[in-house]
Amino acid sequence: MAATDPEALAKEVRYLRDRFDIQDAIHRYSRGIDRLDPPLLESAYHADAIDDRGAFVGSPSEFVAWVFPHVGGAGGTSHNISNITCEIDGDEAHTETYITFAVWSADGTTVSVGGGRYLDRLQRRDGVWGIIRRETIMDYVFQTPSNPLPSNALSGVRDKSDRSYLRPLDLSADARKRLDEKLAQPVT
Repeated sequence: MAATDPEALAKEVRYLRDRFDIQDAIHRYSRGIDRLDPPLLESAYHADAIDDRGAFVGSPSEFVAWVFPHVGGAGGTSHNISNITCEIDGDEAHTETYITFAVWSADGTTVSVGGGRYLDRLQRRDGVWGIIRRETIMDYVFQTPSNPLPSNALSGVRDKSDRSYLRPLDLSADARKRLDEKLAQPVT
């Protein structure tokens, strides 16, 4: 069909919008778990969803109650999303999402790294895409010693005081001071 056909173009735009909204739901889950933000994590799901991890099966709120004690005591977590296949059929979609995650110890001496896939069934309800079924398939996991971060590295925190929530993002007081000191130095 020609790109100028309004009906074909509308279908294409609807597909692209749906795909972005589905990916946003998957990304909200990752950010929610990494920032220890239960409402954000739960917003990836519809309230009647069921999540199956093998060691856990239950609702989104039950998942939060189960997983946060496991990851909350860690030094941090990082969930990274890569390949997402997406089949959309009206108000329902199925996705397979490849993930890599890291969980580092509270003392920073070890890190566990793993990979797997989220198999999701999502639905659009009242215009909002959310997960209604999730299975997490684990492909590998290993633990290794960790190197300390450089003393001048910027570090995040695992709650809403993390700078990723700051709007508008601007220089911290420390960064402003360092920049001012740099700009005050004579050019040689």
